[in-house]
Amino acid sequence: MGKIKTYLEFGYKDGEKRHPYIVKEGQEAYDFFMTARYLKDIIGYRTCHIDYIHHEEDLNDNLKKYSALCACKGASGPLVYYEIGSSLMGAIDSLEYLNKKFGKLDVRDILFAGVDNSRMMNTLAFYTHPGYKLALFEEKAVIPCDLFFAKGVSLLYAFEDEDLFCDILKKSRLAVFDYTFSLKNEAVKDVIVSGKTGTYLSLDKCRRLLNSEKTQLLLHPSKRKFKIPKDRRLYECIYGDKDLIKKYLQELNKNELEFRRA
Repeated sequence: MGKIKTYLEFGYKDGEKRHPYIVKEGQEAYDFFMTARYLKDIIGYRTCHIDYIHHEEDLNDNLKKYSALCACKGASGPLVYYEIGSSLMGAIDSLEYLNKKFGKLDVRDILFAGVDNSRMMNTLAFYTHPGYKLALFEEKAVIPCDLFFAKGVSLLYAFEDEDLFCDILKKSRLAVFDYTFSLKNEAVKDVIVSGKTGTYLSLDKCRRLLNSEKTQLLLHPSKRKFKIPKDRRLYECIYGDKDLIKKYLQELNKNELEFRRA
């Protein structure tokens, strides 16, 4: 097998014959496609055209973020939201969209910390969110926060070992994420759909590192439809203080019921 690369091709088709106008590879291909995709999501939330959203489950994920931040309110100081794979920090736009319905948060008072390895994404995140508190980085770090959130595919890119991942989780009051764990005693590397190499961390090792009397790791088998090898398992995950998790689940259930009635 040759070297695997991410690529993007733009042009036209004459029957089955392709006529490429431009071809991009590597990070530039990723930036060109993903920037357009996430900008469309932002437009969808700002104009209330939810049919623009790329992934159907995105609104449900953002309702989880909103409910988790509501559960975290009341601590000293402003809320801190931390996302790995923050792209254009579209979380801000989805939270503002939901806040029109619920009115429980002051989104401009939240500090949004994000990590994305794309300089283009981080720059555009700043340009598209004037007046909001942003701290954006290209390298992941341990950041104390109220809510840690990430999509599983971003975590596959970001972490090659369990120690740093679990250190980041332990510095959050509450963490909500989906993730495909390796069921082996070690991490497993593999190429994923974007053409990039990802690492599937060991579930057993993460459990050992996160084990504590005060905290809890909840794992629910995901209903997302992906083809996954038998030695891996996709979960919807919640980690944090036991009482805060209970408060979050109550808030999420209440908001889901209210959102369906709206």
